[in-house]
Amino acid sequence: MKWYRVELHTHTIASDGIMDPEELAKRGKKRNYDAIVVTDHNTTTSCNAVAEKGKKVGLVVVPGIEWTTFWGHIVVSGGHSTVDWRSINLDNIDEKMAAARKSGDIVTVAHPKRPGTPFCSECRFLYKLKDWNNVDAYEVWSHYNPSLAEDTKLAKKEWSNLINEGYKIAPVYGYDWHEPDEDGPAYAYTYVGLDDELPLTPENILQAIRDRHTYLAMGVNVVASILVDDKEFFFGDEILAKQATIKLQAHVSSDYKKRFDVEVKGLRIYKNGKMFLAKKWEGEEIEIPVDLDCKNIRVELYGAVDGNDCDIAILSPIYIVKRGKKGL
Repeated sequence: MKWYRVELHTHTIASDGIMDPEELAKRGKKRNYDAIVVTDHNTTTSCNAVAEKGKKVGLVVVPGIEWTTFWGHIVVSGGHSTVDWRSINLDNIDEKMAAARKSGDIVTVAHPKRPGTPFCSECRFLYKLKDWNNVDAYEVWSHYNPSLAEDTKLAKKEWSNLINEGYKIAPVYGYDWHEPDEDGPAYAYTYVGLDDELPLTPENILQAIRDRHTYLAMGVNVVASILVDDKEFFFGDEILAKQATIKLQAHVSSDYKKRFDVEVKGLRIYKNGKMFLAKKWEGEEIEIPVDLDCKNIRVELYGAVDGNDCDIAILSPIYIVKRGKKGL
């Protein structure tokens, strides 16, 4: 599997961003994104222009929109949906999400715990969803210094609780990119995994998120899989097995460390949300045998960024199932 940096949450002058389509595409390439999703508030008017500019600089661009409502923000990626954001309310949010997904789009809950008015109007996610199966991805991290901010700590807790309740939701990071921020605080990347033979296209990116082949990281590239006998699975997969071996390796991204000081210090493994193993580790290749006596197992890496101890990577969970198309 090959992993790509994809920023899933960006804005242009079509809404409240200050970058025009050309600048967003150029800066996206300069920041070494492989792809970006254009998600202006309640409009798609910049999507085609950014895609045109993206082609010129070698950046894949996915059309999208950020439904910006009084009760929260929802990023809808893909450009297939015709759902009118103006008709969304507390009673129909589930059916609107379901309609967007049925059209072929990806539905992501954006910055769910960010303080609302007066700090960020309607930013906090207040919807009481009847069915979280209508959500493909959840912004576990967002914006600056994401693993240090109090709102993202709350978001991580809610996402973890949803996973332990049985929902299968991809963890993602949303930079919520509005301005160049070249001298801004530390940020993260969402990494999206595609099978080696698949090209990086908008539709393949959407499918990878549906398959939960994601991880988020601050300054580290992670190589991770889970081995069952002689078969390899990836984080986000569903498997049918009693025992497995987690295989991990991590190294600091060469371009990221030019801007921020990053150190890998250790890893944590959780079963059903409870810590199973905490281990000091500096990123060297490691294999860890595990009994899959749980419904899900997930891995986090911790370390330091600019001297601040924090989480530096969160991997999508592996789901252990009794029966399943992806199981053994």
